[in-house]
Amino acid sequence: MNLSEPAAYSGELPDRAAAGDQGEALRRFREIMVQTDDLSWVDKTLAGLSHKMLWRDDESGASIALVRFEKGAGIPSAHAHASNQFMFCLSGRYTYEPTGITLTPGSFYWNPKGSVHGPTRAEEESVLLEVYDGPHYPTQPDWYTSEEDAR
Repeated sequence: MNLSEPAAYSGELPDRAAAGDQGEALRRFREIMVQTDDLSWVDKTLAGLSHKMLWRDDESGASIALVRFEKGAGIPSAHAHASNQFMFCLSGRYTYEPTGITLTPGSFYWNPKGSVHGPTRAEEESVLLEVYDGPHYPTQPDWYTSEEDAR
């Protein structure tokens, strides 16, 4: 892997282990740095939603991504996740309509596994750091026409 290229979702990491007498634990240690400005926004099949995938574990379904909602876009219906969902708002205003919870810059939101929430709407363009500790959905939501978008 060329170290100047952005990291892929997951997989083999470059061997940048410490040499010499650092010990076995340090020789196995790997680190990755991604410059998010170097990544392109990838549109999802839900209008107004795009993401930059930062990390994904294909075995567990866990992931970390930046998600961007255009003003007026959102998730159209109530739904639950197959794992815990964590969101940190970097910019914008993103509202969970039934409860009125609105994420603004600096807000941290946790939606426990199986808890129903939504629909949602971006009051203005919003960028969120979204983390799942397992698979996103128990089944593919009907608002996505691509199975890949539901991962």
